[in-house]
Amino acid sequence: MLPKTLLTIVSEAALEDKLIDEIMSVGAKCYTISDARGRGTHGVRSGKWSESGNIRIEVIGDAELCARIATRLNDTYEKNYALMMYTSVVEIQT
Repeated sequence: MLPKTLLTIVSEAALEDKLIDEIMSVGAKCYTISDARGRGTHGVRSGKWSESGNIRIEVIGDAELCARIATRLNDTYEKNYALMMYTSVVEIQT
């Protein structure tokens, strides 16, 4: 098993294209996107209306890549948009 870092990003669905551009420009090779609903510091995000929904983006890479992505997104979007990120160590099954 190969240990890697999983970066999970939860943000406003309206940012999807911009976030993907940023993630890929920093060096990610792949990502997964899914719809997300919940409640947090920015209120309830029901996802019933696409403009008010959230997305969850997952990127697996080395710790350095995930840190670069998180720093870029935080510096660019965190002040003006709902954005939450966290990392966890995962093991890739080969």
